[in-house]
Order: sequence, then structure tokens, then C-alpha cells
Amino acid sequence: MKTPKLIKKVQEYLDADELKQCKRKDCIKEVLNKLKKKQRMLKHRLAKESNDKERKHIQKTLDIIYIQRKKGLKALKSLKKS
Repeated sequence: MKTPKLIKKVQEYLDADELKQCKRKDCIKEVLNKLKKKQRMLKHRLAKESNDKERKHIQKTLDIIYIQRKKGLKALKSLKKS
């Protein structure tokens, strides 16, 4: 799954009401794991990349993934508390 789709899924789960979020807790975990794998892959690719323009693009994508994962993990923790 491409990064924008994964980010869109996380955003949908975060915007859903609590009942739907409880039902989708496993789905959130799955999407977060996919984002984590994507983040690792992009970090590895960033280390190898020498083109500055491509490095900036990869770094921007990494920043977006990091923020979305952080939001998703925060939502998951709040679901576990309630």
C-alpha cells in the first residue's frame, strides 16, 4: 500500500467515533505496523541517496509518516485506557 493511502487510513481511524475505533483497534495496529515498515525502508533509502532533491522528498515523506504514526499511537493508547 502506498504511503498516502496508509496515511489516509490512519486519519480515518482517528476521525471515527470511539465505538468504531474500538472495533478497529486491530486495524489501527496493522496500519501503524505498515507505516513503521515504510518508515524503516525510507530511512534506509535516504542513507543511500545522493541526489539532494530526492533526499528532500524522502525526508518530507519520513516526517509525514512520523507524525501520522505518532498520532496513531496516541489514539491507540487512549483506546486502551478507555
